[in-house]
Amino acid sequence: MTKIKLSLTAFFTGWFFAVLQFSFLMLLQINISSAYLTYMVITLSWMIGTVAGLWIPRLSMPLGVGLGTVSYYIVYTLVSYNPFSPITLPVASAGVAIAGLWAGHFFVTMLDKSMTTDSIFFHENNGFIVGLVTFFAGFTQIGRPFLLYVPLILAVGLFLSSRAEKPS
Repeated sequence: MTKIKLSLTAFFTGWFFAVLQFSFLMLLQINISSAYLTYMVITLSWMIGTVAGLWIPRLSMPLGVGLGTVSYYIVYTLVSYNPFSPITLPVASAGVAIAGLWAGHFFVTMLDKSMTTDSIFFHENNGFIVGLVTFFAGFTQIGRPFLLYVPLILAVGLFLSSRAEKPS
């Protein structure tokens, strides 16, 4: 994989992470609680998933992004059809942790491809910043449909880009 493709992968991964994290946050604040506990559970769960992802030896991008996306939509469905239920926060916590797995393994994968740490962080963080802007502009203008469609669109884009990297 060329340096440009690696840089773009890091950028788009950061974009996906930002939108996914903030989509989880808004989804849970709308349907569970906007209290500090919800924010803290989301943050800690993402970090637990990220740390766990560091040690999973064969987590590929399609699998990691797929698991994160599926867990997001499971949580989306649960909290949409069963809002304010006491069971939703623990289940959402597990979903967020699963979504965080690729965040941890992403850096291990990129280092294995001979990309320098500073370059990985630079491109991933720039993508994350674009994701923040995308999220807040999109959610402000579109609202809940943004939470439904955009994480899937970004996940499909990452999946397709990972398929394009494989030699035929």
